[in-house]
This record gives sequence, C-alpha cells and structure tokens, in this order.
Amino acid sequence: MFREVLGFLAADGWPVAPDSFDGVPCIRTRFIGTDDAWDCRARPYDPFGQLAFESVLPLTVGPEQLDAVTQLAVRANWRLLTGAFQLDLDSGELVFRTMVFLSDGVELPEPLCRGLVYSNVLTVDRCLTEFKAAAAGDDPLQAYERLAL
Repeated sequence: MFREVLGFLAADGWPVAPDSFDGVPCIRTRFIGTDDAWDCRARPYDPFGQLAFESVLPLTVGPEQLDAVTQLAVRANWRLLTGAFQLDLDSGELVFRTMVFLSDGVELPEPLCRGLVYSNVLTVDRCLTEFKAAAAGDDPLQAYERLAL
C-alpha cells in the first residue's frame, strides 16, 4: 500500500517525502488550501490493510484554549460523515484523519486513494479558519455555527 499511495501522490503533483511517524513508515506531503498551507502524512499499515491520511492543522492549541478547540472538534465530528478531528492534549497538535480499511491482499484502487486524500484536505480547507478562531479565543459555539460542513 505504501508504494501505491506514494505513486498516487507523486503522479498527482504532491511533494512527497518517505519518512516515519511513531516508528511506522509514512509519507509526508503538503497541501496548499484556500487561505493557508499545512503538512499532511499518509500512514499505510500494510500488514493490517489500513491507510490513514492526516492533515496537521497549522496551529498549536495552548492549554488555555484546549476546552474551546475540543468543543469545536467534538461538535464538528458529530456532523462529519467521514473523518474526524483529533486533538493531542499534551502537544496541542490538531489533526484531521480519514482512514480506509482493505481486506487482506486487496490492492488500493486509485479512486479510493484519491477520495480519501481529497475528502481530507477539502474538509480541513473548509474548517481551518474556524479552528484558528477558536484557538485564538473565539467562542467555540459561534465558530461551530460558521463551519462550512
């Protein structure tokens, strides 16, 4: 699966850098959205048939804003059909993760990979402004009401 994801991203014009994350091989890349750019990582777990694609939102959530951003993430996740915002309470890193599971031995079809990747980055592109607002002290309920989901 690693080679298929790497090949898809490279062929689609994404910058790619094979790397590791939490001791597991990953592919680092970057997306340029409407108002900002952010790092992404593809995390294929070949032995388990799992592929996660994560956008790392370009903000760090400080302790004073953990509650507001957590509220916004939980509310947003309730409305999302695919993917989830996840906040590391220790580091303040906020990611949006989409994931697919393939049965043993099934190859990753290019349209499935494309859907996984683009549903991720386009969701972040629509939500990033409001997450930044909540991290800067905006009311999370008002930020949620402005989300373009």
